[in-house]
Parts: sequence; C-alpha cells; structure tokens
Amino acid sequence: MTDETTADQVRQHLKDLDEELAEMRRLAGDVRDRRGQDGASSIGLQEPEELATELTGLAETEAVIDTLEQRRETLEAKLKELS
Repeated sequence: MTDETTADQVRQHLKDLDEELAEMRRLAGDVRDRRGQDGASSIGLQEPEELATELTGLAETEAVIDTLEQRRETLEAKLKELS
C-alpha cells in the first residue's frame, strides 16, 4: 500500500481479508471434521498416502491462515494510523 491509502481502502482490504480468512477456516474445519469421522471402524478408511496428502493440505491451509492473520494485524495497525 502506498502512503496515499485511505482509511476506507484499508477497511475494504480488511473486509476482503476477513472473508478470505472465514473461507480458509471453513476449509480447515471441514478437513478436521472428516478426520474425526475416519476412525478405525469407519467404512471410508483412507490409504496412508491419501491421509498424508490430506494432512499436508491441512498444514498448508493453517499456514496460510497464520499469514492472513498477520496481514490483518498489519492492516489494523495501518487503519489506526490513518484514524
């Protein structure tokens, strides 16, 4: 962002970021929910490779969420500066 960024622009960026965070959290939650359903008696047992791929995807999603949360904090600080 440039020095000419307005408070309204930062608010819009925050809104967009919040929407993206909500979607990423929903996706991560879906994966966690599926993990809970795949117990030893589950009919839908996964192969180890599938499980590893799913867990890697979850870890990557959580890393993106962390990055987005850091970005959100930066935007909030910028908004306070502009207010």
